[in-house]
Amino acid sequence: MRLKQIVFENYKTYYGLQEIDLSITDEDKKHNRNVILLGGLNGAGKTTILKAIRYILFGQRGITKVEYDRLMANTINNTYFDEGGRECFIALTLEMDTGEEWKLKVNWLFDKQKQLVTEDRSIDVKKPGSTTRKKMNVTDLASFNRFIDRIIPYNAAPFFIFDGEEIKDLITKQNSSEMKEAIHKITGLDSYKLLLNDLESLESQLYKKLSSATNKTTLDQYKNELDKTEKEIDKYENFIQKTRKEIREIENRITETTEKRNDKISKNSRSREKLVRKQSEVQTKLKLTHEEFEKNYKENILNIILSDEISELKKAIKLEKNERHKKILRENSLEPYNEFINQLLSKEINPPLTNQQLTQIKSIGEKIWLNEEESVSQEFRDLHDLSIKEENELINIPILKADQLVKMKTAISDLENKYEQLESEIQSAPESVEIDEETKLLAQLQEQKGVLNSKVRTAFKKLSPLKEKLTNTRNKLTRLSASDVSSEDLNSKLDYVKRTKNFSDEFLLKATKLKAEMIREEFEKMLKKLIRKTDEFGEVIFDIENYSIRLYNERGQEVSILDRSAGEMQMISSALIWALIKASDLDLPMVIDTPLGRLDSIHRNRLIENYYKELSDQVIILSTDTEITKDYVDMMKSHSAKQYLLDYNEEHKYTLIREGYFELVEVK
Repeated sequence: MRLKQIVFENYKTYYGLQEIDLSITDEDKKHNRNVILLGGLNGAGKTTILKAIRYILFGQRGITKVEYDRLMANTINNTYFDEGGRECFIALTLEMDTGEEWKLKVNWLFDKQKQLVTEDRSIDVKKPGSTTRKKMNVTDLASFNRFIDRIIPYNAAPFFIFDGEEIKDLITKQNSSEMKEAIHKITGLDSYKLLLNDLESLESQLYKKLSSATNKTTLDQYKNELDKTEKEIDKYENFIQKTRKEIREIENRITETTEKRNDKISKNSRSREKLVRKQSEVQTKLKLTHEEFEKNYKENILNIILSDEISELKKAIKLEKNERHKKILRENSLEPYNEFINQLLSKEINPPLTNQQLTQIKSIGEKIWLNEEESVSQEFRDLHDLSIKEENELINIPILKADQLVKMKTAISDLENKYEQLESEIQSAPESVEIDEETKLLAQLQEQKGVLNSKVRTAFKKLSPLKEKLTNTRNKLTRLSASDVSSEDLNSKLDYVKRTKNFSDEFLLKATKLKAEMIREEFEKMLKKLIRKTDEFGEVIFDIENYSIRLYNERGQEVSILDRSAGEMQMISSALIWALIKASDLDLPMVIDTPLGRLDSIHRNRLIENYYKELSDQVIILSTDTEITKDYVDMMKSHSAKQYLLDYNEEHKYTLIREGYFELVEVK
């Protein structure tokens, strides 16, 4: 996927309709020109472009309310607003590997007080060879996000769209769980976790089917054995549950201590405490909503699926009941008539009547007796032979719709998004100050937690033979059912599911390790190209056990990364991004704001020559005038496909996008 074009219409500093062609031609690819350069002074609108691309793709995901308010400030161009304009938009065209073009557009409408009235999003798709675009059915923000995540996973965004001077946060805030989670998400290994859960569920269903298909007499014996084993398993699982409760209590103390530490971090501000409390409330509400959804799903899903059939069944039962009632009333009404007509027709008549005539007389008499125009249809068939109890049970089955489940699912999605947003706001709080006491207490609590976790692991070891016994008993049930045709199919499916589950489990473990090793190799290889030999530290490695970066001095002693200069941290972070991208198998464009501002000339040249030239087929660099040197110009001319100058007009307070860059700026 590549970025083809971005369009601004009266958006922030960009007055009127302005377009930037971001395409890379075949000729550019042939000559290794993969860079699109957009340069300008500070305040000319470089960061506006980066944030616009990020907002078009991901909206409010991952940004705090403060960041959102700052982003939305002066969204509509001031000059245009003063002229009476009330609408503005940004549009981004993506070129897919399939040849499709996706045009993403965000349109804003403001009132006369410059307050936001509406924000609308749309996706138009143009097929290869077509001249028209088809509007995608995007009913809500969640649908829009699903469309976007198909082409650019949200969790991969920080590695493809970022501020060059802020990427050091990747290593200053690193920890093993976050890095491992990031590797899983950007490499697609998350899908195997979902597969394993689905296979567990399928295996359980197949065992239940096997149990019901096995010989009943022999089955009872093994059921008793299963029950006994399951009770033993329950005993250990209850112990594990109890111990985990103690662990949660310790975790609560850890949380309390962390909150106390956060108080110090936030100094006199109480914003972090409020955010944490609000996040806890959202988490509780999310849990309750999940439980309510699961309960409603289990209780009502069958009725929802069969609602149409149940409705038709009720109509049929009611119709049959009415017809039976009519038949009984008719028979009761004809009883005196039949007695009369039988006596009448039994008398001797001269001349005698034929059987056909006698039947006609009886039929006509019935109609006259009942005062009916036509006889009651004799074609009615009573299909459902039901008792009164059975009939009442069927009539009283409720007819349910999926509306309530959909509403709860939407609520769950909203709460999850809100939780993630609050987490982002919490993470953006200031770093800690004087937290030694809290840090020591946290270490003690973590140690206690480790002891309890050890007990849990011991219980799991005792569970293993019991679960193996349970598996053996289930296997016996499987063998007993071998003579049954349906059981053979179930056994085949069960064997396939087991092998697939074992393979997937092993694959996930090995693939994660393989990706981590690949990250380490790519990281260390790129870092050697970027870092000068004269740098003070001796070695930088990526620890595949802890998923973290470690820095060593020339004597082999580990030193803190936080002690390095901003330029060195930027180079280390750049190497990490390189490694993550190479391990992710994602072929995406790069958008980087001010990547060279804190670097010396040697690091700049190495970054351009060894990094941006090979990082992606399309690298969009937003550059300041402080980065412009003769070496920079010479190198960028040979590697850039297009250059633009963001020319800010001081008099009219807006920016014009002009083609060309090096011809328009002064080289230092």
